[in-house]
Amino acid sequence: MRWLELRQYLKIANNDVYKSEGIGLHKLLIVPFVLQIFVAVAIVGYISLRNGQQAVNELADQLMDKVDKLVDQHLDSYLATPHQINQLNVDAIQLGILDVYRFEDAGQYFWKQMQVFDVSYIGYALTTGELVASGRYLDGEGITIDELSVNTQRKAYTYATDSQGNRTAVLRVYENYQPLAEAWYADAIKAGKPIWTPVYTWEDPAEHLLITASRPLYDKNNRLLGVIGADFLLTKISKFLASIDISPSGKIFIIERNGLLIASSSQEKPLTVFQGKAQRINVLQSQDALMQVIAKYIYDEFGGFAKIKQSQKLNIQCHHQRHFVHVSPWYDNLGLDWLVVIVVPESDFMAQIDTNTQMTIVLCSLALFVAIIVGTLTSQWIMRPIQKLSTASKAIANGNLDQSVKIEGVKELDVLSQSFNRMALQIKESLEQLEIRVEQRTAELKTAKQAAEAASQAKGEFLAKMSHELRTPLNAILGFTKLMHQDASITTEQKENLRIIGRSGEHLLTLINDVLDMSKIEAGCSVLNKKKFDLYTLLNSIEEMFQFKAQSKGLQLKVERTAAVPRFVYSDEVKLRQILINLLSNAIKFTQEGYVTIRVQALKEISKGSPAFKTVYFEVKDTGLGIAPHELAILFEPFVQTETGRKSEQGTGLGLAIAQNFVQLMGGELTVNSQLGKGSSFQFNIRLELADYAASQQSTIRRVIGLAPGQPTYRILVADDHLAHRRILKQMLTNVGFEVREAENGQEAIALSQSWQPHLIWMDIRMPIVSGYEAIKQIKSHPTHQVTIIALTASTLEEDTILAAGGDDILRKPVREHAIWQKLTQHLGVRYRYQINRRLANRKEATQRNVLKTDSLNVMSPRWIAELHHAAAKLDAEALLQLIDQIPSEHNFLAQALQQKVKNFDFDQLIDLAQSSSSL
Repeated sequence: MRWLELRQYLKIANNDVYKSEGIGLHKLLIVPFVLQIFVAVAIVGYISLRNGQQAVNELADQLMDKVDKLVDQHLDSYLATPHQINQLNVDAIQLGILDVYRFEDAGQYFWKQMQVFDVSYIGYALTTGELVASGRYLDGEGITIDELSVNTQRKAYTYATDSQGNRTAVLRVYENYQPLAEAWYADAIKAGKPIWTPVYTWEDPAEHLLITASRPLYDKNNRLLGVIGADFLLTKISKFLASIDISPSGKIFIIERNGLLIASSSQEKPLTVFQGKAQRINVLQSQDALMQVIAKYIYDEFGGFAKIKQSQKLNIQCHHQRHFVHVSPWYDNLGLDWLVVIVVPESDFMAQIDTNTQMTIVLCSLALFVAIIVGTLTSQWIMRPIQKLSTASKAIANGNLDQSVKIEGVKELDVLSQSFNRMALQIKESLEQLEIRVEQRTAELKTAKQAAEAASQAKGEFLAKMSHELRTPLNAILGFTKLMHQDASITTEQKENLRIIGRSGEHLLTLINDVLDMSKIEAGCSVLNKKKFDLYTLLNSIEEMFQFKAQSKGLQLKVERTAAVPRFVYSDEVKLRQILINLLSNAIKFTQEGYVTIRVQALKEISKGSPAFKTVYFEVKDTGLGIAPHELAILFEPFVQTETGRKSEQGTGLGLAIAQNFVQLMGGELTVNSQLGKGSSFQFNIRLELADYAASQQSTIRRVIGLAPGQPTYRILVADDHLAHRRILKQMLTNVGFEVREAENGQEAIALSQSWQPHLIWMDIRMPIVSGYEAIKQIKSHPTHQVTIIALTASTLEEDTILAAGGDDILRKPVREHAIWQKLTQHLGVRYRYQINRRLANRKEATQRNVLKTDSLNVMSPRWIAELHHAAAKLDAEALLQLIDQIPSEHNFLAQALQQKVKNFDFDQLIDLAQSSSSL
């Protein structure tokens, strides 16, 4: 009965399918694919064009700013010369070096100045109408000397000169030259100070544009003697402008506020000669079409050149193309007020960009065409097996359940066909068991599973990225700290600072691991990493780490350890350290007065256990704010804080959760006792395996300094997108004797692996262009060269993926030096030469010997102790150092310890020591 009902149901459903309307799968595969490619091509082309245009605008602005500064500097320097010459000559006259009435000597003096300075004329005119000057205005005659005096019968003579400045022949005679009527003389007398004359043209020859710097000349009694001046050829400014390589079609021109041209970078001169007379050119009537159009635009835009008071940047459309224009005023304190105009056509910059844009359009069009073809072929390839499935499904819908579809070539469709065949078989064999509610429930569970897997994957990707981003800079810090510490040239104090940096970096790494450890705990991936360590040193370092923080809050930090506590144990030092740091950090954070105590003691074994183990009791107790009873139940849940913690606005609520999980992992249970307002106590017991004293206390600490002889030259490739990480590994490996090359992405690593064939590759996983995963796959697939690849990763959740990609081993960042040597030995069989360094062990012994105790100061007199107490109370570091110098040499350890206290500004500890010694 059920079978007939199902067949009837399938026929009805089949009729509904045939009646359904919609878009064909062929179109759904091709149209979106082509549309995506088209949109991507359009966006890429548009962004490329916009970026090119923006780059051109920025480049043009930078270029014109640079040219404007260059022109300003040249004008400042070039136009300062005439006035400097005048000042030199005035000083020479006032000092008696130059006698204005000895015309022949004065002419030769100016002739010599003309040899030095790039001006056209230097001289003076006296109130008597007499004149002496030297210049170079006659073409082909070199430097000449002019004189108009009683000696020359009041005529102006121009003399040729020899190589010593002596007059040789008369070149010209001017019958009626009146220097006192000249503007350079009359205007200077009127102004009574140094001035510029207006720009003028020289009539003989009529092709020079000049300006004169002149100033009144007085004797020692402040009586007017005349005017001294220096002529300056402005045509040389045009040569300078023409020498500036701004762009193939760019122009620079300088004008006065009335529009008259001073200089330009074009071939056009700033003046014309008509019937033997020079006439200046107004830029608005310039023969240079570009200069004329730009000048007219500026004139019309601002209502005249005189109204431009500050630099202006303009975009002007001229000759069917855009031009970048920069207009900048230039003036000096003697009256010059000009405009500097810089014009650069946009086409000078856009030629290459237009070519690149055209190439981009061609390539994008080609990519679109190829994408259409590939999409069509791909859709047909996918459609054929789907059509088979569609035909079979129609047959089943018609009631024919004896269907079997075999598809090969596409893995997913092959799986789908197998699933289809199994579905048909199950429908046929178990028809009565297929209920709609079961099918709906199955779909819901599948959706929920996919959502959970997606969430888990997103979380894993987030943690992997955060691990990489946080550990990556720490790798550079710790790596360079290690390399710098090995430098023999640094001082002891610098080494101590490096050790502090290293410890701080390690502590920061521990804090970063909080979140990552929580994720590993939740994923069930957290395991114990046991090693031998010194429990006493661990407790001392924790006390040192928190001592300053406790003292800054006025708290007393005490570490109490019984003699029965084992010193050298075999356990997970990192996790034990993290447990104590988390508990102690919370205790100090929520304690405002009183004390915080760490109590460690070995418990007596009730039953006879293994002598290699010891049960150790740890307790962290404070006199802080305490915890409310109703909050104790949620205290160890992650991301949950007590009311006190929320008010403090500190922490994330992970510390106690991590500590609880770590204690449980080590075989114990973290418990808490607390009274609100009186304090809290956290305690746990763990069993620690005892370690051999001799194995834990090495008398020598070995450092790798080179490769042992008799080995091949190992080629090592370092692939990492961070320059700092590559530098650390390269320097470390090169110093020992390895041949090292670098790659900053996976693509370079693949190329170097094939061409250079290294023995081993240190491969960073997260790199641009080609990732470390893909690079490992491609390198391992190469048939002719097999290379060992060790992955470098900051993530804690990528081991399986890296090994699946073909990686031989994994080293987690931050990378430790000893781990590098160990991996190279493990995979390549490398042997090393070591340097024996006993200083670290000796330093530990000295540190234990030099610890200050309450009776340490009793080797000195009571008076000395009192003076020490007085100096410490006054915070007088200089007096303290003087007192420390009085300590006898046999107690040098005491002096060193006290000096360190002064250096660290631990004056309160010095006061406590002095008081304790005084009371004994």
